[in-house]
Amino acid sequence: MSLRYEQYNALKITKEFLVELIDVHSRPKTISEMQSKAIHCLRHFPMLEASGKPIFSKDEFTKD
Repeated sequence: MSLRYEQYNALKITKEFLVELIDVHSRPKTISEMQSKAIHCLRHFPMLEASGKPIFSKDEFTKD
């Protein structure tokens, strides 16, 4: 399981990626670029319970 700050950053990066997909001018130009960004988003994305609620790690919310 990823650390909590990694999971939080994954959520932020995923939101930015989805906003890019909506905006025609900042959308990734190639399929491979889009796949690379999607893989980067999912690397530390929090796992979900059956109800859809994110399961965050129990560690402290710091990089140190």
